[in-house]
Amino acid sequence: MNAICGLLREAPGEAKDMAAVLAALAGYGAHADEWAGGPVVLGGRRGPSGGGADPPLCVEPGLAVAADARLDDRDALCGALGVPPAARGRLADGDLIVRAWRRWGRDCPNHLLGDYAFAVWDAAKRTLFCARDHVGARPFYYAFPPGGFVFAGAVEGVLAAPGVSGELDEESVAEHLTGIALLTTTRTFFKAVRKLPPGHALTVDCDSVRREASSPRSPARPERYWRPEHAPRARAASDDAYAEELLEVCTRAVEDRLRGPGPVGAHLSGGLDSSGIAVLAARGLRRRGHPPPPVFSWLPALDGEAPAPAHAKEYALIDAVCAQEDLQVSHCALSPGDVVAVLRRDGALPGVHVQMNEEAVQRCAAASGVRVLLSGWGGDEGASFNGRGHLQHLLLSGRWRRLAAECRARGMGPRRFLLDCVLPLAFPDLMLDLRRLRRGKTLRSRRGVVDPAFRRRLKPRAEPPLRYLGVRYTQSWLLQSAHLSARMEGWAASGARRGIEYRYPLLDRRVLEFALGLPPEQFRRGRWSRWLMRHALRAVLPPEVCRHLVKDDPARHEPLRDASIRAMSAVGEDLAARASPPPRACYVDVPRLLDSLDADRMRAGRQNAPLCNALQFLDW
Repeated sequence: MNAICGLLREAPGEAKDMAAVLAALAGYGAHADEWAGGPVVLGGRRGPSGGGADPPLCVEPGLAVAADARLDDRDALCGALGVPPAARGRLADGDLIVRAWRRWGRDCPNHLLGDYAFAVWDAAKRTLFCARDHVGARPFYYAFPPGGFVFAGAVEGVLAAPGVSGELDEESVAEHLTGIALLTTTRTFFKAVRKLPPGHALTVDCDSVRREASSPRSPARPERYWRPEHAPRARAASDDAYAEELLEVCTRAVEDRLRGPGPVGAHLSGGLDSSGIAVLAARGLRRRGHPPPPVFSWLPALDGEAPAPAHAKEYALIDAVCAQEDLQVSHCALSPGDVVAVLRRDGALPGVHVQMNEEAVQRCAAASGVRVLLSGWGGDEGASFNGRGHLQHLLLSGRWRRLAAECRARGMGPRRFLLDCVLPLAFPDLMLDLRRLRRGKTLRSRRGVVDPAFRRRLKPRAEPPLRYLGVRYTQSWLLQSAHLSARMEGWAASGARRGIEYRYPLLDRRVLEFALGLPPEQFRRGRWSRWLMRHALRAVLPPEVCRHLVKDDPARHEPLRDASIRAMSAVGEDLAARASPPPRACYVDVPRLLDSLDADRMRAGRQNAPLCNALQFLDW
């Protein structure tokens, strides 16, 4: 990855302005690039993924681009841009973005596949055009300080620019501390710093800067260029034809993500998505004459002991995939020290709010020399979607005979039909609470460990429920909510500290648009959820992986819970012994927090996420 940044000012800025931004991005690499032209200064740091990485800046007469990009299907793109075959291998992805801008202008993101965040300065138009990929795999933050505009691939870079306020956004703080965590695709923990939403573009010029200064309540608005609900309908002659096309597009997505510098590794949980990605990556690397990728599991190492009976299935699924493809798995045990290390980071910055288990995975992957980590994250919203919303759509559209047949095929009686289909339509908030209880979580609380005075002054907004109004509607809602990009922003920031770049084949635009266009019945057949993905991978994965229906993973959750309780209890003792409160204690009910950090109380509870959020946010 590259860390990009840039400044646009009505009046020429000083060199120290960009120097401060680049200094804040030092963790992305020692080599810094900088270019200045007119009112714009662009910069970037090359990621530590090593030699051969594309430069962050590409400059041509009249145009300059700062790009953190990995473009897919380059041959087709080069063909559309008229690039001769002999020259294609020499062009960086930033060069292709410049050519795409010359050819298509503001429509260029619709012609680009892959993961990217970039800004193009067009000297003739005197505009800075910024764009982020369709799902937000690459971060892009920005702000409008007095008389200017600043962007960067990390929040720290934007905050380092002169004139950018570090004042906290108290609404975001309140939502975070209650555990409701209303994630948005635009807001951060800082009032002045915004995120460019996934699938959006933003055009900025000196007029935009002046309007922002004179009318801060009417900010420059990003424009959406990718809408999942507009994906074309897929058409195939049979179930087998759908499965073959899905396997082909997933294979192409994995192959494209094997390109570039650095050894490749992969997540492996034993589930359908991660197992499919690991196998396709292993076969793709072998075709290139490379060894298969090392794979990393969130499960703890057994050290020669047999797993507990409740955990045996998870280990057996991973072992089956590894035996089939001759893969070497690293079980990355999470220690209380790992938890403490995460809790010590500033909770207002991305890179903190990720699964604790990933801290151990990143440590193991970096020690193995891995620089690219493939993940199956995002499959549940696309190709591996479970068909939620289909029954509600049949009910609301009056297709009751078909609805009755679907219920019979699923073995769904009247009681379950009422609970799973009818009540979520009528009472989505109530059913969200009941679903949390069934999953072993507590009810959403407006109190949490928020300071009483702060809670009275600012109430968090309610978490919007998902209404199941059809398969395509539900998928589109999930893809446009913030949980996907939030994890990717966190993994991008935390992985950068160890020189690891994450890539997500199942969030490939081609894969998602194919999945969004599928007929609803391709996602579920009777009791078989995620049916088409199982059917597509039947010739790729061990049969037991394709047939496994349970998504619970106690072998991961129980050690994580134990390590977290031990770590948070120790942190509570440390906080109680401090002579002065942490800097952000004005937002947190510290006595209530310390009381809740008792190990016995945490073991008796079912949801300690608000406690973890508070400890991270305190920045102690």
